[in-house]
Order: sequence, then structure tokens, then C-alpha cells
Amino acid sequence: SVVLLDTFVSILSLNLSEPAYGADIAKLEYKLVAGEHGLVIRVKGLNHKIPYFLYSQLIIDHLSDFSFTPAVFEMIKEELKKTYFNMLIKSEVLAK
Repeated sequence: SVVLLDTFVSILSLNLSEPAYGADIAKLEYKLVAGEHGLVIRVKGLNHKIPYFLYSQLIIDHLSDFSFTPAVFEMIKEELKKTYFNMLIKSEVLAK
């Protein structure tokens, strides 16, 4: 389930990268994290209301209409395999 959530978050982040570009220019930030209890969405910016209205609707729209192509899935899968491998070659991470 952890791997599935990591895959979901990676694909969702990729899907949001282009629509959220204008907000990034305006110094509004968001971060999607595969947390211990599920998806965590962090939003911050200069005005506390602007990120809420902008990103919450954008993220909700992408969550409700979540889709991806097989090519995107393969790309994310390979990226995550490399990430997991690099994490697990560290003995302290492997011990956990």
C-alpha cells in the first residue's frame, strides 16, 4: 500500500505540474506527500486565503478526475524503483 500511495502521489504531482505553474510564479507553493496515514497536502503562500482557494480546487479537480497513461505509469515506476534502490543501499534505512 505504501508503494501504491507513492505511485499515486508521483503521478498526481506530475499531472499538477503544468496547471500549477502560474501559481508557482506567484510564489504560492504546494507539496503532496505520501504520509503515514494517507495523502498529505501542504499549501503555503503570502496570503493564507489565496493558496487555499487556488490549490484546493485545482488539487480536488485532479483528484476527482485522476487519470494517467501507461507511458506515465512506466516512467514513474522506473523512477520509484531507482529511489527505493538508492534508499535501501543505505544500511541504516535498510535496518528500519
